Amino acid sequence: MAEDLYSHIQPEIAKQQFEGIAQQNRKKQRKVEQRLNGIIGQMQQFSAANSLGIYGKARLQKQFSDSLLELGYDEVAKRANDNVPVNIELGHLCSELGSSDQAIAHYRMAVDHEPDNAHYLGYLGIALQKAGLAEEAFDILTRAMMANAEIASVLHGLGVISRDRADYVQARIYLEKAQQITPGDASIRTSLATVLARLNEHELALKHAEKGLKLNPSNRNAHYAVGRILTELGRGEDAIRHFEKTIRQHKSFGAAYDLLARMKKITPADQAFEHFRQANLLQKKSYDVKHARQQFKQMKKVFDSSSLQKYRELGHASEQPVFIVGMPRSGTTLMEHMIASHPRADGAGELPETPRISRLILPEDGQRHSAGPVRAKLTQENITAYAEGYLRVLRQGASNADRIVDKLPGNVFYLGLISILFPNAAIIHAIRNPLDTCISCYFQNFTNIPWANDVAVIGDIYGLYREVIAYWQAVLPEGKIIKVHYEQLIEDPELHGRRMLEACGLDWDSENLEFYKQEKVVRTASLWQVRQPIYQSSKMRWKNYASHMSPLADALSDYLQEERQELADHAIDLAAPSGSSWWNKLRN
Repeated sequence: MAEDLYSHIQPEIAKQQFEGIAQQNRKKQRKVEQRLNGIIGQMQQFSAANSLGIYGKARLQKQFSDSLLELGYDEVAKRANDNVPVNIELGHLCSELGSSDQAIAHYRMAVDHEPDNAHYLGYLGIALQKAGLAEEAFDILTRAMMANAEIASVLHGLGVISRDRADYVQARIYLEKAQQITPGDASIRTSLATVLARLNEHELALKHAEKGLKLNPSNRNAHYAVGRILTELGRGEDAIRHFEKTIRQHKSFGAAYDLLARMKKITPADQAFEHFRQANLLQKKSYDVKHARQQFKQMKKVFDSSSLQKYRELGHASEQPVFIVGMPRSGTTLMEHMIASHPRADGAGELPETPRISRLILPEDGQRHSAGPVRAKLTQENITAYAEGYLRVLRQGASNADRIVDKLPGNVFYLGLISILFPNAAIIHAIRNPLDTCISCYFQNFTNIPWANDVAVIGDIYGLYREVIAYWQAVLPEGKIIKVHYEQLIEDPELHGRRMLEACGLDWDSENLEFYKQEKVVRTASLWQVRQPIYQSSKMRWKNYASHMSPLADALSDYLQEERQELADHAIDLAAPSGSSWWNKLRN
């Protein structure tokens, strides 16, 4: 039988240590003692019979947490010192209350005392994962799994991190094992369903998602997962019903609002804009654009023209990767699927592997890193290992294709690294009308882009992106980056589609214009559009929302000067261009 995270608790030790903490307040201690005796009785039953179940465990933990709250967290934490069981319970309490840093500190103390305890490692790894520290979480959870391979929550955490890394094959292994251990866990079923969908096993994915929904009908992620999978299967009306149920149960679930607005094509425009505005307010996150600018400033020092020329000679010879970069919502999905519909090509979706490799070389920790020590990591051995690791992720389910597309738009920041790892790879820059690009970002539900819920921040990011692509065009070999305008592509898909395929070393094939008929993996936030033929309605989309465009147009004024009159016709007065950004526009 699988060992549970709670089966290791020793009731008498916990009682002794808790009594020691409570002794200075005798009146409160009596109340806590009564409650504690009841909890310990349940703990003894659970340790003997493992019979409480998930709700019993949750109730047990809540009662113990309530006892801690009776004394006050600060008082208990101050006196806990190195008492491991008490720190574990404090960690649980802080985790429940959303105090990630405090929870991590308590769990670290326990791990420091018992570094091979799988339960404590599991607690710490999951807390790190919730705090967004995925790399460290993965290492800690791997240690937990090595110590005990039968803890479902540990395997679940490893599966989710692997999924977020786009390592879907490994994620499936972890999640299927976790599901076998605890078949009644709705969240594990739902996570497995999302991975299976990305591996193009949609029917099996739907089965698991529906099972997860049946196990926990109030789980917002389960309804949403069923809806997304149905969308991928082309069952739009069924998907809409699930998104509507998600919103009825969880009115603050902005992601469901977003997809529902897209699929139902809400009109009029003002009503639609308000719908998207509400969705973004519900999901708004903070984002430091200055940090992103500082990070790229350091990147330019590492990847200057001389170092790029020097290290390219150490790169992998593979021509398999094709990188489509730019801003999100700039046509990258259309371009990927036109290429992937070729008999000799395939698409891998948006892979986070290049950013992960970049962080190994140049940490994104807000510190200043000199170029020399960073370049020292670019040895032949490391470059080969990075490239082969990337190819392993790229080739999942498509290892026999001659060309495989990675359409992560954010790879635009890493083109220096990409040109070193894969000097023979094709790089396509997708570019679209600035207003259409940015308003589409605002309207799109992105689960992994923290800046897309604020119009002002989107404008700042767009400016940074144009500076970034201008730099790479200046330092990489001429013609290395192939620019494809989205508007031109949908006007004449064969002409510009041929250009893309030629850049990839592929001949034109008539199937490239019928990508929407193909049963290939859909791994994109634009998934509902992939099932449609090329359409013109997304051109100059901003006009539908002209009354809301002035703030965004001001932020993008350096890149809209050619459209000044058209903007004026829609009552949008454009500011004069600034010097440096205008120069970047000319170079771009």
